[in-house]
Amino acid sequence: MEKDQLHLGDSVICHVQEDMAEAFTGTIEKAYVNSALLSITDYQAIDKPNVAELNEKIIVNFKGMDQNLGGGSGQTLAELAEEKEK
Repeated sequence: MEKDQLHLGDSVICHVQEDMAEAFTGTIEKAYVNSALLSITDYQAIDKPNVAELNEKIIVNFKGMDQNLGGGSGQTLAELAEEKEK
């Protein structure tokens, strides 16, 4: 996904093979240059130990985000990044 399609607070479906066996849902808490910090909100039972080890948080590259379920509001992550640079 692209930064201009995402907002803080959006729920996104992601797949990160390095840390999680199956796709999961997370809520965007903070944005970085090419990734975002997510709070893991929904996951498969097989990933329960992984989620516990990650303290229910994970950093995901925007390319690993498959679908935006919405829920966030305000400026897009791209707009927030531009504002921060000023």
